[in-house]
This record gives sequence, C-alpha cells and structure tokens, in this order.
Amino acid sequence: MPSQTFLNLDEEKQKKLIDSAIDEFCCHDYANVSINQIIMNASIPRGSFYMYFKDKDDLFEYIVSIHSKNLEKLVINSFEKNEGDLYNSFIYLYEKLADHIIKNKYQGLFKNIFIYFDTHKKHFHKPALPLYLSVKDLIKTDKLRSDEIEFCFVMLLHHTFMTLTYCINNDCLDDKEQFVRKLNILCYGIYK
Repeated sequence: MPSQTFLNLDEEKQKKLIDSAIDEFCCHDYANVSINQIIMNASIPRGSFYMYFKDKDDLFEYIVSIHSKNLEKLVINSFEKNEGDLYNSFIYLYEKLADHIIKNKYQGLFKNIFIYFDTHKKHFHKPALPLYLSVKDLIKTDKLRSDEIEFCFVMLLHHTFMTLTYCINNDCLDDKEQFVRKLNILCYGIYK
C-alpha cells in the first residue's frame, strides 16, 4: 500500500501516477509491466516512485484496493436499484461490470487482477463476505426458499466473476446470454 508520502501528494499527482500505472497494467501482462514506463508516463523521478510504493506488487495491490471499493459501491447500487431482488441484482451487476470493463478498455487490467489474485491469494481477503455484509440487509428474502442467503450470494458472485474471467480470457466479454442461462440454473435448479 502507498506510503504516507504518496498520500500527502495533491490529488492530481496521485491520479497521474495511478492512471499511468493502470494504463501499463491494461497493456501488458503483469510480468512485463515496466516501472520505468510508468514513471516516464507519470513524469516522476524513479526515486520518488520508491518513496511512494515499495515495488510493483505494492502499487498493484493499491490499484486492486481501489477497484475493490468501486466494486462494493456497484454491488450496493445493484441491490438498491433492483429493490433487493437477488436475481435481477446480479444481472444488473454483470451488465455494469461488463460495460465498465469494455467501455474503459480495462480487459488487460482485470485479466492481470484475476491472474495475480490467483497466484497471490495470501495478499487478499476474499471479497464475497465483505460484499455480502454490505448488502445483506438490502436482500429481499420473502420469495426465497433458502435461509442460506450468504451461501447463495457467494455462489452467484462467484458465477459472475467466473463468467467475466472466462470472457476476458477468451475476448468475448459481451456474453450476457451465457451468464443468464447459468444464473437461471443456479436460481431455479436443473430439474424440468
């Protein structure tokens, strides 16, 4: 995570460095991301970068934490807009995430996040529980058969991320039909 020196920078300088880093993580696999390119694009001295972050991992973990906060806001917004309906909230969430990733050309960044998360799990908390806790009071339970709401939420969130990961890895991000088909199985079962 960033040092206090970075946090003391004015917002514009912080944004310039983070935007440069995000651009680099969008364009290159994690292993090929260049700190030199980031500092050159951000117009900062090399020594300053290392006063702000320990290394590339530290910078990347900060970027992931920013996106985690944005994800939490999006999940809350999904449940608020859909009046707590679990099924419709996850369709809305999928649409918004897919749109955000495509519109902002973040496929490379999210591919790096998913791969990095897979290989560095010890650095991250699992996002499902904090996300569930942030919306559990918004979820309408009167039409649900199960009292295992947390389990259902985690399962649907996992499905959302797995579909997005598959789409990002296969350059087919707009696959809402596949997402909804499997969501229907998860929500309504496999029996005729």
